[in-house]
Amino acid sequence: MFDHLTETMLKSYYIAENTVGRFCDDKRPLFFAYANIFLLPQEEAERLFALSQTQEVLRIQSEREYHQHLRMKQYLAMNAHSAAVDSEIDEIINLKGTAFTLALNFQLMFNAKDVRSVACENLTIAAENGLVLALNALGVLQSEGIVFDKDEENGRTKLLCAAEWNSEEGLLAALYYDPENREKYLECLQGCLVRIGHAEVFGRALEKYGSYTKGKHGEYRLLEKAFRQGIIKRDVYNKPYARLVYSKILGERDKETLLLTPNKELFAEASSLPLKLGHGTAEFHARVLDGVRPDHPEESSKVLCALGNIDLRGMATYRPLCFVSDSKYMLDYYAALLPRCFEKAHVERIEICDLVDYDFEPTKNNIFVRGCDEDAFNLYLLTFRGEIADRAFDMAKNFLQSGKRGNYRLNHPSVSLDLSSVLPVCFCDRENAKKLKPYCDMVRIAEVTAKEKRFFTEKTVRDKGIVYGVKELTMQEGLAEKLSVYGMDEIDRAIDAAVREHRMEKLLLTESLVRPYIGSVGTKKRAYGFGGSIHDDHE
Repeated sequence: MFDHLTETMLKSYYIAENTVGRFCDDKRPLFFAYANIFLLPQEEAERLFALSQTQEVLRIQSEREYHQHLRMKQYLAMNAHSAAVDSEIDEIINLKGTAFTLALNFQLMFNAKDVRSVACENLTIAAENGLVLALNALGVLQSEGIVFDKDEENGRTKLLCAAEWNSEEGLLAALYYDPENREKYLECLQGCLVRIGHAEVFGRALEKYGSYTKGKHGEYRLLEKAFRQGIIKRDVYNKPYARLVYSKILGERDKETLLLTPNKELFAEASSLPLKLGHGTAEFHARVLDGVRPDHPEESSKVLCALGNIDLRGMATYRPLCFVSDSKYMLDYYAALLPRCFEKAHVERIEICDLVDYDFEPTKNNIFVRGCDEDAFNLYLLTFRGEIADRAFDMAKNFLQSGKRGNYRLNHPSVSLDLSSVLPVCFCDRENAKKLKPYCDMVRIAEVTAKEKRFFTEKTVRDKGIVYGVKELTMQEGLAEKLSVYGMDEIDRAIDAAVREHRMEKLLLTESLVRPYIGSVGTKKRAYGFGGSIHDDHE
């Protein structure tokens, strides 16, 4: 009597009502939330709600009462009496009874003596265990703030899980609550309606939500294949399989191989990869670089331009940013500054000269794979300093190239990963820059001016105080000027050694305290006191 969407809407509504709905005094908000999800016109929704509130429907409050209703119908029919209720009301009662049966079969029905907290906990646990019926019901209840506290984010998350499991109810709810991904849900919904024999109602969804590109999303087909082969259950959402099917770093062929493999160890190995890794970009805060090197505006401009192009990092023509200097201090300065430019970025610092063969194994333990955080924007800071083994240099060089990074091959499991969303930034000395030049956009760090050197010296003192837990670390007046004849690397090493070896809660860095470490801490250069040096500044 009712069309498919109306029947499914009423059934879904009564599942929610039968589980925790008795704690909701006003059923209207819940009913109309489902009416909107299932594309019912306002006038029709009002009419159906009025029918649902009739005494005949409200009287059915349990499966036992529904069965009594069926027996009464059978008795009347046997005695050639007409039905006791209107045909539409009778159909609503039947759908309510179906909802009772489903809720009981999946152990979602509340006990009449249950208090609200117990009933809500039962539904929540069922959703956490992946039961699709519970995910759909709880998702709507949380999104609307009915019985449960209003939590749109968590509610939407549960509905999207159901949608990703080819649930018709979940797909319609996802179309309603998640407008950003409607094209994907429309394609899956069409496949779902064709499968259950109701393709004709797809036009209503298309009319409300717009067009889509057919064949763009293959996840629906992969899941249906796994359902048919009994590898996974349609009624229970399985997170590891969902992560695999909806991974943005695996190709469709690799997904199908892993999804259908009888080798559970191979599947487990694949599940431990950063499968959720996507191309989301962290917000870039250019203001962090404002005034960093006012004496060298050209350098700042080049850095800003290169970082502004990170949205192109997946393109084959993209060239990563590379800072070039023989000053370890200045390379470290920029390496510490960059993570602050990206909100909530996951940062991996990799010294290429320290890598060994194990780091390049084509497995999940590969240095460039194991460092990924699948839930974050990944910023890889790659340092090329000193002598680097040929194999380490070649592997790092390959990772810098978007084409190779986007087709990163592993042998176990045998898949290709798209790691092009990772943003690599290089830091190298001048010698290694010659080999990296064909693959990177070079920014040569300018020499430190006398004015900058005072700023960096004071910054170094503040930083060492934090590192070594010195609450009050100060410099003797005039010390910064006396240190200015040295390079920043030597100043940094000397201050580090002086603070480390004279740690106390309050420490004043004096000329006599620092002098022993100038020219003797990790350097071959020899200094002749604070009056000068036999070497030039090599910044």
